[in-house]
Amino acid sequence: MDLKKKWKLSRILQNRLIYILTILVFGSVYAGYILNKSKEYAEIVNLSGKIRGDIQRFSKLYFAGDGKKCFQVKDEIKNYFYLLSQKVDDLNIPLLEASLKFYPINVRKCWNKLEQEVFHNPQNRREILKLSEECWKKANQQTDFYQKIAERNILILEIIYYLLISVGAIVNLALLYLVMIKKTFRKLEIKANFDTLTGAYNRIAFYEMYPFFSKESYFQPLSLMMLDIDNFKSINDTYGHNMGDIVLKTVAETIKKHLRRSDIFVRWGGEEFIVLLPHTDLKGALKVAEKLRKDIESLNIPELKGKKVTASFGVTEVKPKEKLEEVIFRADMALYKAKREGKNRVEVYV
Repeated sequence: MDLKKKWKLSRILQNRLIYILTILVFGSVYAGYILNKSKEYAEIVNLSGKIRGDIQRFSKLYFAGDGKKCFQVKDEIKNYFYLLSQKVDDLNIPLLEASLKFYPINVRKCWNKLEQEVFHNPQNRREILKLSEECWKKANQQTDFYQKIAERNILILEIIYYLLISVGAIVNLALLYLVMIKKTFRKLEIKANFDTLTGAYNRIAFYEMYPFFSKESYFQPLSLMMLDIDNFKSINDTYGHNMGDIVLKTVAETIKKHLRRSDIFVRWGGEEFIVLLPHTDLKGALKVAEKLRKDIESLNIPELKGKKVTASFGVTEVKPKEKLEEVIFRADMALYKAKREGKNRVEVYV
């Protein structure tokens, strides 16, 4: 798989991770909503239990003949029903039971009958006893129902919680993996396109890039220079290859300091370099080459103990849509002339 395909795969992974993270955020908000509501579950069950208990107490007070306290308990039950009506729908989980109503209608109807019998037909003790037992039973069933719904909601909340943790862990691992992939791809890209010693583009990368510059009229005028470090073999032979590497790196750094961001700097091979200069005619390229030649000549590398480093340059202008081989041939001929004429000079091949 080439680098472009790998980067495309990386982008796909990124998009999928963004999608997962979006789901995670919405899931977290949803779970947080349920979590905030869950604190009221106990209060709902408690209110239902109070209604159940007060119905039983109301009946006992009636049979005990304590009418005054019956009125007090009746008001309490009325208040509990009101509070329950304000809170009971908190048991409703959004998107799960949107249409389900939890208000205790059957308990309320039964209580209304019981209340009416006690205060309007107090002599009908048998009917009142029957209604009180029926209301207590309905209230007890309703309380148990609320308890089960509350327990179910807590279970759903726990499932969502652990699901979010799992998804979060997977996302974190995926992000970590993606970062590692990106770093690996970046290393591969650098290794595939750049010379590791000098940081310049390598020959393969330049072959791929050149057609883009030569075919686009936007980059015209376009010039190319080829330079070669003079007497480089003698530096290797005298001071060793490590010293040769230092010279190559130093020369490359000097060249890069004076190039524009649009210029393409290439290590062509050994001690040879190429510079492609967009928007630069032959006259401009000569000025750049001469400036680089002087800067290289003025280098002071302590390890060489006073020995000067120089370079010879061959410069040519690139014709629109011209093949790289033809341009290199002319630049190489100019470079050969510079070497032949005494080195440390700039020559042109038109």
